Amino acid sequence: MATFQVQVTGLTGITISSSGTSPTEAQLTQFLTDGAKEVLNSMPRSRQEMFTTSNTLNGSTTTLTLLGSEVFSVTRADGTINQPCRKIPAKLSGRALDSSDMIAVSVTDPAYYIENNILKIIPTPTNDNDAHVETLAYPAVAYSESTVAKFPDDGEYLIPLYASIKSLQNALSSKSGNSDIATALTAINTELDETQAICDLVSNAVGVAVTQLAEAAVQVDADVDTALVAINTAADRVNTAVILANTQFDSAVTSNTAEDIELASSQVNAGNGFLSEATSSANEAQTYANEVSARISQVSGYNQVIGGYLNAAQGYANEIQTKIQIAQGYGNEVTARLNVISTEYSWMEKQQAKLQSDYEKGLAQLAR
Repeated sequence: MATFQVQVTGLTGITISSSGTSPTEAQLTQFLTDGAKEVLNSMPRSRQEMFTTSNTLNGSTTTLTLLGSEVFSVTRADGTINQPCRKIPAKLSGRALDSSDMIAVSVTDPAYYIENNILKIIPTPTNDNDAHVETLAYPAVAYSESTVAKFPDDGEYLIPLYASIKSLQNALSSKSGNSDIATALTAINTELDETQAICDLVSNAVGVAVTQLAEAAVQVDADVDTALVAINTAADRVNTAVILANTQFDSAVTSNTAEDIELASSQVNAGNGFLSEATSSANEAQTYANEVSARISQVSGYNQVIGGYLNAAQGYANEIQTKIQIAQGYGNEVTARLNVISTEYSWMEKQQAKLQSDYEKGLAQLAR
């Protein structure tokens, strides 16, 4: 005959091992033992009397903790025979010990009472005059067993049914704390937290790039414009000086033709002066032009820096996409596992309801 563990696995489809399963073998043993107790408690008293056990009380053990069991009979030896004990309320135990009271006990007329789930007999049992208490024999049923001794044959099949119901309940409760799903959700949070950190880096890189753009704009709008105005001014002075120089040289030609060498020389000198002035203005214009070139080069440097920050931002954006894809992967894993769990949960609930119905029908028939 199949062991109770094999029977429960057959009814539930649950794999049961010594550890790491829901339930474990130890838990299954407890379910089987609880089931046997419930079956015995559900039977009529006339049938329960067939499955009792005798508990001996003496000088070493004078009381009995009942643990919820029904009491079927209590006797105490009087030295010759076992006398039946009558049951009295716990509140009358004092009067029962008073030999002058009408309910007083004696060796041949003993009594018992139950107080706080503890059965006590008066007179107190001794080694010479021991007592016997008949209670239901609740068996301890191990998962590896296939039968239960001293148990009704027509009720034994209810034990694995009860254990199967409890095993399904145990398995259902474990579904709510699936470690794989918890791990995947934690991984999603980790990726999203890292994504937020990278978003901050993107924001910082773009912010620096904007600052650099603003500085470049200042360089173009202010310094370059000022230099260009200065170049135009210098160019105008060059143009004026050249015109004046031309005038002096033209005059010098006329004076030379008239053989007025002194005047011509004076006019040439004046023309050269204007040319020097033009050269000075031209040099000034060149200086401003060089400044414009420097500013433009500086702006170009800003552009390179800006490009670097924007490239960094793009790299961070790519990393964000990767993180989001990883998080989505974990999300898909969670969804897949939840779908599997949902299917298993639904089947277990339906199977538990079927087994519960079978168990209740069998228990009702046994109780008749």
